[in-house]
Amino acid sequence: MKMIIGGRFVDASDGGISPVVNPATGQVVDTVPEATPEDLDRAIALAVEGQKEWNAVPLHERLNILENYCRIILEHTEEIARVMCEEGGKPLQQARTEVAANAAIYRIYCAAAYTFYGKTLPYNAEARSQGDVAFTIHEPLGVFATIVPFNYPFELAAHKSAPMLVTGNSVVLMPSSKTPRSAILMVQYLLEAGVPAGAISCVTGRGSVIGAAAAADPRVAAVSFTGSTEVGISLAETCAKSLRPVSLELGGNDPLIIFDDADYEKALAETISGRIGNAGQTCCASKRFLIQRGIYDRFVSDLAERLSHVKMGDPADETVELGPCVREEAAKTVEEQIALTLQQGGELICGGKRSGAFIEPTVLKVGPEADISRDMEVFGPVWPCIPFGTPEEALSIANNTRYGLSSGVMTSDMATAMKVANGIEAGACIINGTGNYRLAHQPFGGYKYSGVGREGAVITLEEMTQQKMISFKGILN
Repeated sequence: MKMIIGGRFVDASDGGISPVVNPATGQVVDTVPEATPEDLDRAIALAVEGQKEWNAVPLHERLNILENYCRIILEHTEEIARVMCEEGGKPLQQARTEVAANAAIYRIYCAAAYTFYGKTLPYNAEARSQGDVAFTIHEPLGVFATIVPFNYPFELAAHKSAPMLVTGNSVVLMPSSKTPRSAILMVQYLLEAGVPAGAISCVTGRGSVIGAAAAADPRVAAVSFTGSTEVGISLAETCAKSLRPVSLELGGNDPLIIFDDADYEKALAETISGRIGNAGQTCCASKRFLIQRGIYDRFVSDLAERLSHVKMGDPADETVELGPCVREEAAKTVEEQIALTLQQGGELICGGKRSGAFIEPTVLKVGPEADISRDMEVFGPVWPCIPFGTPEEALSIANNTRYGLSSGVMTSDMATAMKVANGIEAGACIINGTGNYRLAHQPFGGYKYSGVGREGAVITLEEMTQQKMISFKGILN
């Protein structure tokens, strides 16, 4: 595949390419261009002009174009899903769900745009404004540089383009070098639907080269990034020098707190489903499992037994539930994190073995002071189980981390549930479910080192625009 700049499929200006590897087999399945700063410069220049053209399209026509895009991708669900499966190791059923999520995100933002009103300021509220009529309108920021991670390359590409496009901005989309092809398909179908060539590009390559260059380019009005906390901080520092806004959805080490009185079977099911999807490579997946002591040993044993029946293997197999990590190097990192946890006193209950990019479902008994119980984010199918006694102790353990993306609590006592929800330091708390929960409407984002800003139809359109106040001074005097 080639990247898309100015509505055309193009190679890198220096001919550089990057391999696309199927993590299930370790085989190279394709290549994509490895863009240079010169390629990015061209994409941004075209985006500056493309933004003006796109913003001049009446809102109702823009939204019709984007609705047409949704129809197109749903017709190509199987093609897109198989690309995601092949390049990222995502099981096919999960990949198909992601295509549907992309369309839903676009449609929800389109619906939100129809009621994205300005405001009329209070009439005669001050002596100095008597007779004036003042109101606000929303104007696009301009060119957005958006950086998409590997784990949800199609769904998150929607979050990194839909709110920008519906509000009249242009987008230079930069997918992960590990999973670039589904994003190329998305941009291809947006162009096919009628989005102007300059308004949306897909530039492939190393984030350390093109992502950093985009953040430093003064023609870029704002940066939206999902990825590691360290990279997010670097991008924020770059943008701060010219006071440009950033939206950052970063790391997490989300707790799921399970009390003795929880629905036991539901708690087991949520514990598995909230972690196993996408081989545990989900920002808001539960990554620490706090289990009250009255059920701790039984719960850990039952969890290990249930996970022994999970089918792991080729993600193209319709019956497979657990695929590989995105690359063998990623699986090796998880393997090292498991080993470190055992060195710190953790007990291995099941799993722990690696084969290529595959990691067996791994259950660990750990204490609250282990790295994995605090700030070590594990992107793999690992269930560290931590015992606790009281709600206060659970909150103390849960909040003892630099992260605060999402969380969950399982209990039949709603007073306890609300105590946890109010006390948890996270951007969301799901009662009787895991924090692996994201709706297109919700203001998704985290506390502390988990990010800056929120993504979701109830709030993001505000962040994609700037407000202008217009006043008819003295018109009613």
